[in-house]
Amino acid sequence: MELIDNARFDELCQALGKDQVLLLVNLLPASYDEERARLIEAAATKDPDGIKRSGHAIKGMARNMAAPELAEAALAFERFEGDFDPALDDKIKELDGITQQTVGAMRALLATP
Repeated sequence: MELIDNARFDELCQALGKDQVLLLVNLLPASYDEERARLIEAAATKDPDGIKRSGHAIKGMARNMAAPELAEAALAFERFEGDFDPALDDKIKELDGITQQTVGAMRALLATP
């Protein structure tokens, strides 16, 4: 799966302008961090609904920004079925990595003329 759906990302850039999209991309890490904190709290308190809500929010951010791999990874949290084991922490770390890669790839695309 692609980090970025280039066709949709180009459409976003054409509709909003590259400068505006760059502002949104630069807001993405902070928005993710807020939702990640909720996700961590939900995992710590064994709150499956909280995990699902955070997964849904991250998935929505990703889909709005044409980031299918991040959206797919977040979907796993949205569909969470309550296995509070160490693998959950690994999945959150994986989501962190995908988020960082996605933001980096978006910034690189926006830096090209």
